[in-house]
Amino acid sequence: MLKVRKIFRRYVYTIALLFVGCFLLIHYFSEPSEYLDSKFKINVIEESIRSNQNYGTCKIPKLPIDNPEIMKFYKKDPIIDCGTKEDDWVYCKKSTCLISKWVVAEKGNVTCYFTDLIRKSDYKVKYGRTTRTSSSYTLVASDFAKATCKARNGDRWFGIVYGIRNIPSLHRSKKYAQPLLNVLMFGFDSLSRNAFIRKLPKTYEYLVNRLHAHILQGYNIVGDGTPQALIPILTGRTELELPETRKRMRNSNFVDLYPMIWKDYKKSGYMTSFNEDLPKVGTFTYRLNGFEEQPTDHYMRTYYLEIENYLSNFQKFCHGSQPAHRAMLDYTKNFMLKYNGTYPKFVFSFHGELSHDSINLIGAADEDMTNWLMDLKRSGVLNNTILIMMSDHGNRFAEVRNTLQGKQEERLPFFSFTFPSWFRSRYPTQYNNFAANVDRLTTPFDIHETLMDILRIQHVENPSQKEVKSRAISLFDEVPKERSCADAYIEPHWCTCLNWEQINDTTSTIVVRVANSVIDTINTYTSQHRNICEKLTLHEINWAMRMVPNTGLLRFRGNKDMDGFLADLTSQTKVETEMYQVKITVLPGYSLFEASVTYNLAKNEFRVNMSDISRINKYGSQANCIYDTLPELRKYCFCKAQL
Repeated sequence: MLKVRKIFRRYVYTIALLFVGCFLLIHYFSEPSEYLDSKFKINVIEESIRSNQNYGTCKIPKLPIDNPEIMKFYKKDPIIDCGTKEDDWVYCKKSTCLISKWVVAEKGNVTCYFTDLIRKSDYKVKYGRTTRTSSSYTLVASDFAKATCKARNGDRWFGIVYGIRNIPSLHRSKKYAQPLLNVLMFGFDSLSRNAFIRKLPKTYEYLVNRLHAHILQGYNIVGDGTPQALIPILTGRTELELPETRKRMRNSNFVDLYPMIWKDYKKSGYMTSFNEDLPKVGTFTYRLNGFEEQPTDHYMRTYYLEIENYLSNFQKFCHGSQPAHRAMLDYTKNFMLKYNGTYPKFVFSFHGELSHDSINLIGAADEDMTNWLMDLKRSGVLNNTILIMMSDHGNRFAEVRNTLQGKQEERLPFFSFTFPSWFRSRYPTQYNNFAANVDRLTTPFDIHETLMDILRIQHVENPSQKEVKSRAISLFDEVPKERSCADAYIEPHWCTCLNWEQINDTTSTIVVRVANSVIDTINTYTSQHRNICEKLTLHEINWAMRMVPNTGLLRFRGNKDMDGFLADLTSQTKVETEMYQVKITVLPGYSLFEASVTYNLAKNEFRVNMSDISRINKYGSQANCIYDTLPELRKYCFCKAQL
């Protein structure tokens, strides 16, 4: 009996071991983020990239701003109502916090208690000394303070105030022959290039028409989510290539080990600042361990940690009497003004509250963003500053992401550079290269190399030596026209580049309809002058091509792991539109045209813009009748008198 029991126990023990082993094997392969090492995941990514080499030169899609399939998700801009017409009693300018004059005039003498808010860690704040005053308070121990005020008439006010403290012992005292360029980066979460234009039209107009910003048309993300967008910008590497910093991994490090770009700027004598709202989902604190030491000279996280305790007292999207987004705008502007003319500055501010979970809320900040840019220009800050307005990626919520254009826009975030007016004359080669690169394929790795190059071109002490890397090209150098996603280290499912497929049967119904839509568009354009311009007809279709997104993008469903390293490629994205390109010969005159045509499959309609039609042979004397009077028709008019 005893022997039977031993055999039974051994049998149960063996079964248990087998069960645990099977469980671990299944878990091992189903949760690659936890168990597969970084080297394995890097190999998977690089193999995926190599598989994309056959796609060749990148053709960036021109996505219409007013696509009805996308516009149905956009609503009227909301209004942020903070529920009070009374301004905050206290405001800070640079390092000085003042009691507003209107409070004293209206309520009598005011006494305020200022308690410093001291960073204890990326997750905790402690209270410092409390100071009583009826006039002003100078920030020294912290950029942030809790202010409690009482007026003579008995009214009370409470708020969290912010400014740029006086730093007792500056660690940078270098003097340079000429002032160094400031770098001001201001970013938004989840805002594609097209979404920026739709929801921030005043800001966009001011950037382009008044500040003459360069908008990167071919800027393509290299991974999923904010960390995979920002880490390459700030370090030049992917998360997998850096020390382990994930919270859930045993013995992982703080993010302090990352070679952050602001460390290079600090070594070169710059004052630095990094600011991000939404502390619960911060780029370096949601999955990662955050910073053990404060990463930059000025760091807004302490403010956002403390204000979270009082948000229930305020209206939604408000900090006291003002919209919450103004806090970051004001703090960033204060930082630039504090050191204006004394120290060069590097600041990266990243705002997410209005755009992280919504496609529409960011529109409420358009007026404030425009005014902020105007203030920076009026103050003279932009006279010596490279202004970078950007986003990490486009909108990611399900409805938009399920459309083809939505997927494409997610991969094409807004990114712009504005240079001081003198930059072009002092650095002509760098400026001209940058301008040429605007329409070429670029990535976060290139942005990091450009930020490093800003130090190099100024001959600042100790900048790292430039290395020639195919995946990281400074935008001050020329990016090859023939650059592909594989060259730029972009996996197929993140690559927005389009592929041309040759259509061998140029007599097919769809190709003939495409060709006729081009001719109809030209004839409509010249119809008002039919008395002198002959109506064109199709003679021959020389060739036709159809442009399609790569299969990796169409198949991308989401992440296979919680870190966004590996992709789930089981989606079947519905294609609503197709792009065709044709070369045709028309009569009379045997004129040759090349044109791009958009075909809406659902509506069975073709759309052709005149700007997408090119005349590719000489018109000679064909347009003599309108040569001087209607020069815009020269390419398209065959004069009846020539028949």
